[in-house]
Amino acid sequence: MRSSARKVTAGFTLIELLTVIAIIGILAAIIIPTVGTVREKAQRAVDGNNIREILKAAQIYAGDNQDRLPDPFNISNAVLNSPQLAWKWPGILAKNNILTDPNFYFAKNDPAFNSNTPLQFIITPSTARNTLHPSFTNARSPSWEFVGGVKMSDAATTPVLYTRGLQANGTWSPTSGVYRDTGGFIAFLGGNISFYPNVSTPTTSPFLTNNTTSTSQSKPIDIRQAIPFNTVAARTGRIYGIPPPSGAGGMVGSANGTVASRGP
Repeated sequence: MRSSARKVTAGFTLIELLTVIAIIGILAAIIIPTVGTVREKAQRAVDGNNIREILKAAQIYAGDNQDRLPDPFNISNAVLNSPQLAWKWPGILAKNNILTDPNFYFAKNDPAFNSNTPLQFIITPSTARNTLHPSFTNARSPSWEFVGGVKMSDAATTPVLYTRGLQANGTWSPTSGVYRDTGGFIAFLGGNISFYPNVSTPTTSPFLTNNTTSTSQSKPIDIRQAIPFNTVAARTGRIYGIPPPSGAGGMVGSANGTVASRGP
């Protein structure tokens, strides 16, 4: 007799299918946050490198300008026209053809970064080269805050620029911070650049007092007490920053400059 082979079709039961879906969901829950963390760390590495290049550019500028790093305070609009003084800090470097790429000033994962309008120029192309380009300034907030009034002869521990959102209490703002309240980079005149979760205690603070007559060993947590201070208003340091269009929150820098205060 000829035996007929019976064809058996295997399939998933509903329970097996639900089990597979559950496993996929668990794996996705593990993998997706990991991928997000890797991307965030990669972007932070880019941000740190951009800050380093800006610091180098500022030091190059100082070499041709009596050892003074960019200082918007005494730059008239006839020389460099901008909506607020803060924009003149990067504008000075661009006007002198030292750093002309606007992308260095914006972290791509910054909640305030407007990716809908392409960045084109820092300086509007013209013979005079004396006007900030609207694609650089309109409805934007640089991801960094800048210190004006710094000289190459100042202490190597003098802050020059840092991630936007640092508050006077040494923490980063959850609303204006580029990385919310998880920390930020600080670049110092001597070339050191590090990421700080906070600088809110003498233990975590990298700052040294700007009070040259002080005998105190206390480290300030307020960055205003670490930048050059002078009783003459025109000579004192200032911190420049543009608050985000929404959710400004607390930040030390301001559009027209926040003056230094005497340290402990």
